[in-house]
Amino acid sequence: MSNDFSRKVVIITGSSSGIGQAAAVLFAKFGAFVTIHGRSEDGLRKTFDLITEAAIPNDRIHSVKGSVTEDSTLKALINETIQKFGKLDILINNVGIANKEGTKDHRSMENLDYILEVNVKSIIHLTELAIPFLEKTKGNIINVSSIASQKTSQPIPFYNISKAALDHFARNYASILAPKGIRVNNLNPGATQTAFMTRHGIPIQVLEKLSKDFKIPLGRWGNAEEMAEFLLFIASEKASYMTGQIINVDGGLLVHSPSLKLD
Repeated sequence: MSNDFSRKVVIITGSSSGIGQAAAVLFAKFGAFVTIHGRSEDGLRKTFDLITEAAIPNDRIHSVKGSVTEDSTLKALINETIQKFGKLDILINNVGIANKEGTKDHRSMENLDYILEVNVKSIIHLTELAIPFLEKTKGNIINVSSIASQKTSQPIPFYNISKAALDHFARNYASILAPKGIRVNNLNPGATQTAFMTRHGIPIQVLEKLSKDFKIPLGRWGNAEEMAEFLLFIASEKASYMTGQIINVDGGLLVHSPSLKLD
């Protein structure tokens, strides 16, 4: 078995930056036709340019701009992909948000509604739209969740709650879709160097201090390219017997527990 994605068609939401962008470039390099998505025109252009700079013909790339909170965006992702490429093999639900932009009360019901809309409801909706096409190709779905699903957070509790829901979505839908030949798995990154935190208003100076003070057993944060490699593996035939799994890629953060000092 190989990581040859020739003639495979993949949709990657939230691919105008970070893990989604790195994944779009990597899948394209391995032969896939890729539908990229995001809200930022500049970000989508950057992803498009990175793919074409890798000598990938631009007719192997399709771009959909819009918010996943809009039904029209979700329908466009599926319909335009099928119209352009003729099928769908892989759906990567990478989009996610920690807080609604501009929110001050992180525990407001408005913030809760928005986070659940983006991080859970839109993913379920897009998955349902994709199922008829994935059934034809015996394709698979990967959701980019987070190890936050298994931890608590005082500053952003709704983010962690939404990611826990996303993990259980993967388990439930893996059970539902297995008879159709569709696999469903989650990639749960740990601390990863992307623009995710700066987009949420955390100053770069705070992030630099956090990266030094945050105790990760392997001694560093991950990067988007490493996470993209795991997405490639999970989507490949090498993982053909894996479904309903939550794959933590976190440098050992979840298993880290400070040792007791007995001296």
